[in-house]
Amino acid sequence: MTSGRIQQRIDPSLRKEAEQILQIQGIKPSQAIILFYTEVKRAGGLPFTPSPVQPSEIPNARLQKDIRDAARGKGVKTYKNEKDFFDSLHAL
Repeated sequence: MTSGRIQQRIDPSLRKEAEQILQIQGIKPSQAIILFYTEVKRAGGLPFTPSPVQPSEIPNARLQKDIRDAARGKGVKTYKNEKDFFDSLHAL
């Protein structure tokens, strides 16, 4: 069987931490990817329910604040229709 190549950008600290855990379990990163894809195929989707994103996982304090503000409607602009929205973009 021929093999294909997967190339994906990933946060270096996430990669390091995950690979340390895999190493303890005796699993190489390539084996973990094959295992994951095999389980996706068997399950017909993700083989687990992703856990909610924790506030500490959001990149920085400013983004956390902006997300909270947007959830409250602060700084959120609405438009009557698609034309008004695109007109505002063109005006930038």
